[in-house]
Amino acid sequence: MKHYMELSGNLKELDFAQLVALIANMEGVLELWNLPRRRSAQLFIKRKKLRCVRMNGVFLDPLQAKALMAELAAGAPAAFEFTAKPFRTPCEPPLNWPLDKLLLTVFTQYDERQRYLDRLPDPDRRFRLTPLANPDGSLFLRAAGPLLLREEGATAREIAHDLRLPLDQVRYYLHKLLQRDKVEPAK
Repeated sequence: MKHYMELSGNLKELDFAQLVALIANMEGVLELWNLPRRRSAQLFIKRKKLRCVRMNGVFLDPLQAKALMAELAAGAPAAFEFTAKPFRTPCEPPLNWPLDKLLLTVFTQYDERQRYLDRLPDPDRRFRLTPLANPDGSLFLRAAGPLLLREEGATAREIAHDLRLPLDQVRYYLHKLLQRDKVEPAK
């Protein structure tokens, strides 16, 4: 009978960055439950990389996975259990995100979003892509591009709903795109 190492607890006692630092060199599945809005998630970790993220039984696309990582980095409450055991990567294609770079990016974006919170666009303001925007330029533009290409454009609230992303995350992305002249207010 094989025995696998387990680590369990609560993100109130051990924050997400500390937890990831503990398990980054291991192979296994990090189970999270009691997340806000009655969600549960599984993070599949192998060779210092996040391979897949499954929430409530559904594998997340890269944009949704990044939003969950940002939420966890921001201190979302959750109970967790990590079981160190070999696994076959269950999603196709795998994310293959290096954990150290992912955490750095997520924490940097969180800090930046907090600084800009009072300057983020109104959730109901409409935006359209500008001719300078390359719809394939980023994960967000690829996903939101069809909405932003419509004649009437799209609001942060509509994009967040359609892409199943946190509203403030979408507002942050739109703010960054507005600064780079990739989106403009729709008339």
